[in-house]
Amino acid sequence: MRSLLRRVVRHDSDDTGTTMAETIVVMLILAVVLAIVQGTVIVAQKTTRQVNGRIDSAGQAKVAIDTMTRSLRTAVLPQLLANGSECTACDSTAFTSASPTSVTFYANTNTDQTRLGPMRTTFTLNTTTGILTETTQKPNAHDPTVYSYVYCTPGASCPTSTRIVARGVPTNAVLFTYYNAAGTALTGTTLSAAQLSQVDNIDVTVPVKVSDEITTLTQRVTLPNADSIALTDEET
Repeated sequence: MRSLLRRVVRHDSDDTGTTMAETIVVMLILAVVLAIVQGTVIVAQKTTRQVNGRIDSAGQAKVAIDTMTRSLRTAVLPQLLANGSECTACDSTAFTSASPTSVTFYANTNTDQTRLGPMRTTFTLNTTTGILTETTQKPNAHDPTVYSYVYCTPGASCPTSTRIVARGVPTNAVLFTYYNAAGTALTGTTLSAAQLSQVDNIDVTVPVKVSDEITTLTQRVTLPNADSIALTDEET
């Protein structure tokens, strides 16, 4: 009996608990595990942001280039919608201004053309904010039998319609590259009147940057109605 008690007492005296070294080791292991978990979460969040940014930039670029190319294909000489001799106030070109970041032209998209005439459409990039916008304007109301398309100067008393086509466009982007019928690029900060009459097709490039992810789309646009009268005159 005494020997049994002696063994029990000796066993109890050996139960000294957890040492400081053991506690430190456990804490270090937990710290390593937490660091690995945290790193995995950070990588997953970064990947998710990149994927979302890529999807967003691609979506905006696709919508923008579809909108712009669809409208540009309708570029038309105002005389084509009326008797040229009656359109005394009409411009002689489909494009009234053109630069690498902005273009203004007459678009054959007005459903009431016989009374009003073509829409005047402008696509322009704000080189400060990176916002690409579309502005459209109907011609002034006039006698249905008179084809003199006149447009007021946009302002408070001159109604226009403006919408955002894309955000996040690099402010130094070249959106429009213009070519003549021979395929030669028409260069210049702003095209001259002579160059405007030569525009036969346009390369439209839309880069959109979202969360450091950038998507760039480019499409060639042919302009079947932009110089039809000039071609007819040459052929005759």
